[in-house]
Amino acid sequence: MKMLATLMALLMALTGLTAFAEGAETPDAANDIPMTSVTLSGYVMDIQEDFLLVMTPDGLYVQAALTEETLFEGADVMVGDLVHILYNGMMTRSLPAQINAQTVSCHKLQGVVSEMTEEGFTLTFGEEVYVVNAEASQLEGIQDGMFVTVFHEGMMTMSIPAQVAASHIRGQEIVGVVTEMMEGGFLLTVEGEEIPYAVYPLEDALIFVQPEPGMEVIVVINGLMTAGLDQITVNAKELIPLPVVQEIFDIAGIVTEIADEFILIQTIDGQQIQANLSEETFFEGKDIEAGDYIHVTYNGMMTFSIPAQIAAMKVGCYAHTGIISDLNETGFILNTELEPIIVNAPAELLTGIEDGMTVTVYSNGTMTMSLPAQIGAEMITATETIAD
Repeated sequence: MKMLATLMALLMALTGLTAFAEGAETPDAANDIPMTSVTLSGYVMDIQEDFLLVMTPDGLYVQAALTEETLFEGADVMVGDLVHILYNGMMTRSLPAQINAQTVSCHKLQGVVSEMTEEGFTLTFGEEVYVVNAEASQLEGIQDGMFVTVFHEGMMTMSIPAQVAASHIRGQEIVGVVTEMMEGGFLLTVEGEEIPYAVYPLEDALIFVQPEPGMEVIVVINGLMTAGLDQITVNAKELIPLPVVQEIFDIAGIVTEIADEFILIQTIDGQQIQANLSEETFFEGKDIEAGDYIHVTYNGMMTFSIPAQIAAMKVGCYAHTGIISDLNETGFILNTELEPIIVNAPAELLTGIEDGMTVTVYSNGTMTMSLPAQIGAEMITATETIAD
């Protein structure tokens, strides 16, 4: 009996040790716990500096916190877009629920619909052609010749043409100003059209903005219109605020001084501009040196100081160095180490330029996709002449 009691006590002790080992977390074990990656998809309802508010297809509102570590993939995110958010699987029980966004991806294609079938359609935008695979419910209201936006998860086949699976299709859009509220809808006036639209949202419409008189909105309709003498009646599948487009300004000049906090340039008309740099300033092209010709993108605000100052959003130095050949009145061939480039240049830039000379050509960054590629010269500097 005593032996049995001893065995029972030992068994209980071992059981307790096992339970403690499974539930405890040592410092090393805690660091090794793998985090679960979960993807949440939803429509963007609001965009703030530190979070996105999205609504999932089943109506759940989620606030996705943005940090310095959050990665953005695909297109710029706007209200109404369908996005896919990668997070660690942890979600609060608050209203709205909250998550920490690791990656926010927004992948969309735009173009004209053609060759519709029960499984999808062909989407054409310029020279780009895609095959869009879609469910029957996504194809409702979509017609040949319609300009649409197709949201997808970023997966695209390597075939020609490439194929994507549609997550959401935004059909025919009408852009206008809300002029009058009515029971169950509103009147929309479109610039250049004499007859207004009577817009009535469907019961399951995605409402990204509450319309008010004077507001500019995008109305996505279901493809059906009823024309009357004084108005055209449509049903709205989506109501989206018209995106506010920030006006971008560009200024170019020769670099005269470089510091950690700014770049000083002299424009073609002799004006001195101090382009102040920040952590958000984006650099494109070659590393900048004194004497380079650069383009600076800014928001249009310039101080009246001497020198005038701007906040640089982007700084681009687009330079190509090579040997000149086939010089003519409109330009020449620049033979770089990578490829020949056709350089188009005005007569004043060609003064003193000769075949065989090594030069650096500065442009605005635009280059054609032709073979050979073409650029427009804005400044040409000679470095040496090749002897015969």
